[in-house]
Amino acid sequence: MRLIRSRHDTRSAILGYLWCSGGSFRPDLAQGVALTEASISRIISDLKSEGVIQETRRAAPYRGGPSLFITLSNQISVAAIEISNNRLYSAVGTLAGDTLYAEQYDLADGLGAADVDATVTRAVCDLAAWATPRGIALEQLAVSIPGYDPDLRASPIVALDVPALADLCQRKLPETPARWTNSMVARAVGHRLQMGTGVLGGSYFFVFVGHGVGAAIVDELAESGDVETCEIGHVVIDPSGGRCRCGHAGCLETHVSTVALADILKVPESDLIGRGDRWPDDYRISAEARAAIRMRLGRLGLAIGNALNLNRQRNVVIAGWPGALPADDRAVVLEAIGQSRLGGLQRVALTFSNASLGREPVSGLALAAFSFIRRSGERRARGRQLISS
Repeated sequence: MRLIRSRHDTRSAILGYLWCSGGSFRPDLAQGVALTEASISRIISDLKSEGVIQETRRAAPYRGGPSLFITLSNQISVAAIEISNNRLYSAVGTLAGDTLYAEQYDLADGLGAADVDATVTRAVCDLAAWATPRGIALEQLAVSIPGYDPDLRASPIVALDVPALADLCQRKLPETPARWTNSMVARAVGHRLQMGTGVLGGSYFFVFVGHGVGAAIVDELAESGDVETCEIGHVVIDPSGGRCRCGHAGCLETHVSTVALADILKVPESDLIGRGDRWPDDYRISAEARAAIRMRLGRLGLAIGNALNLNRQRNVVIAGWPGALPADDRAVVLEAIGQSRLGGLQRVALTFSNASLGREPVSGLALAAFSFIRRSGERRARGRQLISS
């Protein structure tokens, strides 16, 4: 049975499939979006004429097979401002995934509003100063902020005046559509791109454990773009525990973030993040440290299990530092999920992804590209706009 889609939805589906797959021959693309080659031929032609996709010749995948390979264009530019790991990142990249420009600025936890404002102003001005003289028209901007809530003027995590930053972006990057969102949306979108097409099928509960700890419910992201965030890192598990950067005491983040892990290992957090998936091999982990890590993993599992009590997801994906650990350490998480989830582990599938640490602003650029795709690849919408998620 073929799906009935609007032209807008079909364009988005085609671009989304190319985005997740990294490119495709026409027969595979048609199968991937559940339409015939004849049905998508006119749209592919339009997207090519608009410069959104490009075709290059490749060796046919089989005798007599197609030789024209379709990819997203490397001539369309998107931009990102991503706050993560005590830094602000600004970047410009192509729809095809190439990074053209990237800068980072220190933005320590607890920094005052004036210093935050000065830093973000510098970042936006530097980005505009790089793009404008090169004649680069930015088709989409994505801004990801820890703890972002469209109902709050400032994030409870970063002393950032969002409306003031939005006004700055409109002045420095005029007519560039912007998507403002929680950092976990960017992480979830970036991870979905990394996974490729059709890996899990259906929705899943995505948890990222890094400098910040968050979660998102990802529901067929490749087509619908639905991402519902969950501030799991700021679930209080020990009211008498240490102070969290959100202002509460004893949040899960204070126990399982890379800040907490670096403290256990007695190493600088920046060094830990820079090692990505290599960290368990690069550090000598004592028996005492390993026991502490396993205890923290248990708390992570308990929090995830309780989150699943509120939303009965069957698939759970954990990205961040736990994914680099040996299987017997990771098993602690699954056991703890079963201890707190009503009904235990029945039909729960847990997958660990790679660390994805220190790869900023990859997630921000992925969100910018995906936001452009969700607009069905319409070029440079005129008029200033703020698109929140």
